[in-house]
Amino acid sequence: MRDEILKSYVSTFIEQNDLSEMDYDKAFERFVNLNIVSKLYPREIDFEDLSTGGTKDLAIDGAAIIVNGNIVKAPEEIDYFLQKNGTLDVSFALIQSKTSSKFAGDKIGSFIFGIKSLFDKEASVEENEKIKQIREIKDKIYQHSIDFEEAPELNLFFVTTGEWKDPEQIEGRVRRELKDLDDKHLFSNKASIEFYDAERLKNTYREISRKSVKEIHFNNHVALPDIPGDLNIRQSFIGSVSAKSYLELISDSDGKLSKELFYDNVRDYQGTNKVNKEIQETLKSLKSQCLLPLLNNGITIIAKKVDKIGSKLKLTDYQVVNGCQSSHVLFENKKLVSEDTHIILKIIDTTDQEVINRIIRATNRQTEVTDEAFESLKPFHKDLQEFYKAKSKLLPFPIFYERRSKEFLGNPSIKPSQIITLAAQIKSYVSIILAQPQSTHRYFGELLESNKEKLFNIGGNLDNYYISSLLVNRLESAFNRNKIYKSYRKFRYHIAYLTYLQIKKQSKNNHEILVTVSKIDDLIPLFIKSCKIIAASSKESSLSDKDKVRSRDFTNQLREAIQ
Repeated sequence: MRDEILKSYVSTFIEQNDLSEMDYDKAFERFVNLNIVSKLYPREIDFEDLSTGGTKDLAIDGAAIIVNGNIVKAPEEIDYFLQKNGTLDVSFALIQSKTSSKFAGDKIGSFIFGIKSLFDKEASVEENEKIKQIREIKDKIYQHSIDFEEAPELNLFFVTTGEWKDPEQIEGRVRRELKDLDDKHLFSNKASIEFYDAERLKNTYREISRKSVKEIHFNNHVALPDIPGDLNIRQSFIGSVSAKSYLELISDSDGKLSKELFYDNVRDYQGTNKVNKEIQETLKSLKSQCLLPLLNNGITIIAKKVDKIGSKLKLTDYQVVNGCQSSHVLFENKKLVSEDTHIILKIIDTTDQEVINRIIRATNRQTEVTDEAFESLKPFHKDLQEFYKAKSKLLPFPIFYERRSKEFLGNPSIKPSQIITLAAQIKSYVSIILAQPQSTHRYFGELLESNKEKLFNIGGNLDNYYISSLLVNRLESAFNRNKIYKSYRKFRYHIAYLTYLQIKKQSKNNHEILVTVSKIDDLIPLFIKSCKIIAASSKESSLSDKDKVRSRDFTNQLREAIQ
């Protein structure tokens, strides 16, 4: 890799995510996948879930299928989202990445062949397990095509470490070969490839790795009255702002919507529902646009720091906590927006998480919101975060519970590999403490819903939450250090569960369990023994690996082998 700055970014990524034992090209693929998908998806991402590269991968190194605002990992999740929302809003993201500095035509051609093959009804060449899983999810989605508001969107990315100069020969070939895909009429957009070179990849990394800082012209505003000091709101403003200025505030360096700004807006974009259609109709007429500040409830932004500079406000580390629907519709119709069109904007300057939580809850009550959207705002999670923090002082490589997305961003003492998200906490606790490793392929919100009487209850044993997350975290580290065969990764929650049972048998209490779980070198033999139990039990089962992972009977079989 010639670009020294990009090389340093990749090295930082490898170091922060405990990937030093991984082949460099594979680590680069994960770096690319995380960076590109983060631009499309604002929530927590497990880059291992995105990785498809290896033999028989159709020249596709990374894939994300986003359904109703969530990355899906199993076909069964489609049924859950359809039941919850009634419709499907789908986006495919497929990535090929090379450490080479060349945009080689034959490599691009292989990528296009792989894309076309994936969207054929039947596989034309042999596919690895991850590609087969992507195909299954894709097939499940198109079985429900009647439930589309509009056809899925297709996003294709080809990445190298060189310089992209828009060569006509490559672009012409791409247009011709992708026409076959357009003729299938499977997508709402025309198929094309976004080419990422070293410079664009560096810009993307910088953008997703730093806190958001932007200025907005805010001439027509008033400062709200001072709020008592114990509420920790430094200042707040309300007024009208040019819709075009607001669109600049929520756009990224590529001119696309900065979806990470909407993480704290607990209601994902709902697509072309009744309310959003009404907003769209308002924008179609210049006369109607004048009424937008009166017809729309407005936008609420919370920033960790607000500086007033003349007629501008400089916002640091800000989130749109209410107004996700309006923002998306405005962005999708930005060509229609007049210079004279305004919207109502409220800006609040605070770092107090409890105040932020109250504002989020209060401003997101207009329509139904899923339970998981509000879950992390509950008092239990503050206690859990503090418990993790207290335990961190006792371990050489501690873990930290992240209640709010990216709240540890920019903290040099906490690496991404040490962070436990709400989704990760739910899956580790359900698999280990509730003895349901076969359930973890399901969407975390569904797990929360089906176990709501057993999860995050005041007075619950915080030790168990911490132990379950630490055990899964240590197992991931073992995989990354090549201490366990990667072929067992699909059974990772079963391995963690079996290891927990082994430790529990030889421990008197949670303190002794925690002592053992804290030492990764002591865990390796237990992980390996768990893998051997899975291998032996697999020989006695007629199920496929995919069905074993999801089978309660197979979990029971493993449990009996330990006892």
